[in-house]
Amino acid sequence: MRPVLGAQNPRVAELRRLIGRRSSRSGDIVIEGPRTVGEALDAGCQPSVVIVPERAEDDASVVAVERRLPASVEFLLVRDHVFERLAPSTTPQPMLAIVARPVASLPAAPSVVLVLAGVSDPGNLGTLVRAADAVAADAVVVVGGADPWGPKAVRASAGSVLRVPIVQYGQLDAAVDALREAGVTVVGTDVTGGEPFDQGVLDRPVAIVMGSEPHGLDRDVDLDAWAHIAMPGRTESLNVAMAGTLLLHEASRS
Repeated sequence: MRPVLGAQNPRVAELRRLIGRRSSRSGDIVIEGPRTVGEALDAGCQPSVVIVPERAEDDASVVAVERRLPASVEFLLVRDHVFERLAPSTTPQPMLAIVARPVASLPAAPSVVLVLAGVSDPGNLGTLVRAADAVAADAVVVVGGADPWGPKAVRASAGSVLRVPIVQYGQLDAAVDALREAGVTVVGTDVTGGEPFDQGVLDRPVAIVMGSEPHGLDRDVDLDAWAHIAMPGRTESLNVAMAGTLLLHEASRS
């Protein structure tokens, strides 16, 4: 019978510290749920540790993932209240895993790239990575804003952060230069300015640049073109995740 670890176990205390201080500079990601852990395995990301609450030991989805784990993976069963304290979310799914963060670089000849410049809400960022995955985008470039490897972004991406190359730059200018060197047209987004998004401005190869939620992109940024989504209704703008999904779909079919 597998031991069930309590709050006073030294290994539990060590994991609590590790998960609590994980940051954008950390080499590890905390992922949650049997499905996401299974997708990590599919993507070649082997966990170093898997943690399951006592109540879910015999859950079919947990057992299925456990059977796929190499013998070298540390598998820990913990008390339910201990699991709740370890989990980064308030309503956690019954499995946590720590995996090494994938290391990616910009592909040599990308077709569709999404650039997120200052997107600060991790839910929006994760949703946009998921949308990029859905249209088979070649990469997501992140400049500032939310941590793409934080628990909320990882959860919102539904595992897509493990499949889509995520490349981080410190400055937007550096990202734009790299994209141009790769032969990509860099298109900024604006509420009203630029060309209608469905009139050819997003023809591939293209990089779509989305700005921050409250302010968008500065029109003084040196980009190749600008696009907007016409809104004949009463709303003034779309949520950045909604707008990005529309633009990605258009780019993927152009």
